[in-house]
Amino acid sequence: MNVTDYLRIFRRYWWMLAVFTVLGLVIAYASWVVKLGIIDFTPKYESTATLFVATQTGTTTAEAYQNDMFSQQRAVSYAALATSEQVAERAVDQLKAGISPDELRAKISAKGRDKTVMLDVGVSDSSPEQAQIYADAVSTQLVSLISELETSRRGGTPSAAAVIVDAADYPTKPTGLKLWMRLALGAAGGLVIGMLAALLFGVLDKRLRARENIESQTGSLVMGTLPKDPIRQNAGVVDLAGNGFYAERVRELRTNLRFTVPPNGSAPPRCIAVTSPSAGDGRTTTAIDLAAALAESGRSVMLVDGDMRNPSIAERLPLDDAAREKAHGTGLSTVLVGEDDIGSAAISRVAVGDHTITVLPAGPIPPRPGELWATDRATRLLDYLAGAFDYVIVDTPPLADYTDGAIVGALGDGAILLARIGGTTARSLRRAVQVLQSAHVALLGTVVTFEPVNRVALRAHARQRGRAAVETPQSQPREGETRESETQVGSQ
Repeated sequence: MNVTDYLRIFRRYWWMLAVFTVLGLVIAYASWVVKLGIIDFTPKYESTATLFVATQTGTTTAEAYQNDMFSQQRAVSYAALATSEQVAERAVDQLKAGISPDELRAKISAKGRDKTVMLDVGVSDSSPEQAQIYADAVSTQLVSLISELETSRRGGTPSAAAVIVDAADYPTKPTGLKLWMRLALGAAGGLVIGMLAALLFGVLDKRLRARENIESQTGSLVMGTLPKDPIRQNAGVVDLAGNGFYAERVRELRTNLRFTVPPNGSAPPRCIAVTSPSAGDGRTTTAIDLAAALAESGRSVMLVDGDMRNPSIAERLPLDDAAREKAHGTGLSTVLVGEDDIGSAAISRVAVGDHTITVLPAGPIPPRPGELWATDRATRLLDYLAGAFDYVIVDTPPLADYTDGAIVGALGDGAILLARIGGTTARSLRRAVQVLQSAHVALLGTVVTFEPVNRVALRAHARQRGRAAVETPQSQPREGETRESETQVGSQ
């Protein structure tokens, strides 16, 4: 994976990044307000009392130095004594507080200042008032305990003592991370976790997301890209007269197909199978729209519903009641079994926008459709149609389930393989290419379907349409007229 792939994953899962970032902010703020589980992240206030460690003064400089060193050592010992259980118990008894000695010990900290006889005793608590009260009690009991320990059992003056120099202060600012720092760390942590989660989902998601990935999997160039169009999903055929963005992409596919020469071929293909790895890739829609675009260019077109397992072309096209009833009783299946000829089974002058095509519906669903394509009648039928029409477009079932598309592609001039953005997986696409190669089918090219369209491309297309409308105020006649062979289909 390169940098572009990573950026594409982050763009696809941007919502995941946003959710984890917001979640990190919420957790950071909650840690400031309430205790989370067994770990307390709420802000703490520390009250500190300062003690002075004193020993007997010496009469000489050497004795004074020795006493000062003795006091510094005592300050270190007193720091450890401040966090002892005995000091905590005495402080709790003094305050009569609802806290155990162990809990108070966890709040106490003490440290001697370097090269001095000063000792700082601090107590932390979520309440500044309680922190000051606890610190006062701890420092008072520490002084009392030091006096007891430094006094001989026979009585007399203690050899060392601690004196409270600064009473426990009232803390006004919490210790540790400030709120804005917690929020920043929470947002950064959430963003990092979101990025890792997005990368994990992106790596595990094997669906193809860009035409570059499709080209690398098939080993062939993409000959057309059909965008995701909500309007097209609700229509039976593409609106070529509207000159929309989707219609222009269909015309591009038509142009590329007209100038495509199959491998080991000498002329552009005329009998073409439209297939894909899986169901829902847009085979029927692409077959209908390609037939309409070819008819717009003045070519005679035969559209064959070769999916005899799940036929849908007759339901998608604007047929009258009589033609629709005819499609249910006769069609490709009855022609292949010899019950009808092509002249009686085909439906002529089917409107696709401003032009017409001839349609051969699937007919009644046979018990074993795959066997019908393997007969000599299927070969003769496609040969006849290729001679009678400029183009024969055959809609076929998905290759993941059936080999009908490979058979039709081998009998004809080749196949167009569809790949749906966000739907087709790399494995299924490679498998479909292998099926076509095993049947020695000429792969004419790959068509990308359901490609997301950004607003920039739509605005650019709209501006181009506006300029074209200004430069060409009157409609021009379209190229050519449909050949009369479309309406005069002889018997096979």
